[in-house]
Amino acid sequence: MLNILHYFKYINLFSEIVPFIFLLLFYKRVSAKDKRIFFVYALLTAIFTSIVAFLVYVENNRPAYFITARIHTIIEFCLLSYLLAFSINKRGVKSIILFSMIPFIVLCFYDYFTSQIPSIAYLPLVIECLFFIAVILYFFYEKIKQDLTAPLFTTFIFWFAVAFLLNFSGNFLLFVYSKTSTNAPDFKINYTIIYTAVTVLKNLLLCLAVTMKGGYSNNFFNGNSLQDDMDQIIFNHSKDRSF
Repeated sequence: MLNILHYFKYINLFSEIVPFIFLLLFYKRVSAKDKRIFFVYALLTAIFTSIVAFLVYVENNRPAYFITARIHTIIEFCLLSYLLAFSINKRGVKSIILFSMIPFIVLCFYDYFTSQIPSIAYLPLVIECLFFIAVILYFFYEKIKQDLTAPLFTTFIFWFAVAFLLNFSGNFLLFVYSKTSTNAPDFKINYTIIYTAVTVLKNLLLCLAVTMKGGYSNNFFNGNSLQDDMDQIIFNHSKDRSF
């Protein structure tokens, strides 16, 4: 059974790299801004996954693994917040999503320094799950009311949102389960299998998203100077430039 668990862990780690591989295969389609933001996310996830694999399976350095995982959680939250803010019209909601990065980073540092021993950041992860479930549900609510020139399911952002809605919903239930069933005899097996299944499904949907077109015909940044300023800083964006 331990060998099977190791195989599940290997599958889980490899699946985290697959979306970046797909982005390289479909690199010519990485022109829309939402896909370029996702490219950065996928690249950093692939790097952090490689570091985690090295720390766990080569160095057997658990404390360093936990720190690396916490750093990835912060980066993931910031990049996903930025990408989802890009895809939402309402200016007030955009601002809330973007400024939420600051309290989340503070929470992550607080959780780290108050932890007795190096461990997984359960509290920040649960907050992240709840936050993005709410944001993605609002995204779909907004798009239902919107008049789009093409079906939403033919776009990158739709499958991206579906992938992370399933991921955060599944992981939230899993984290709640882990808090109440840690001492159960089959806890480790169930946790690994469920977590791997959720992660693999998320990454398969992200691979599908990569093959879809990015962006919309309508302007998501009308009158949003905050977002425009961030665009100039992060991407030095111009109409004639491709990634």
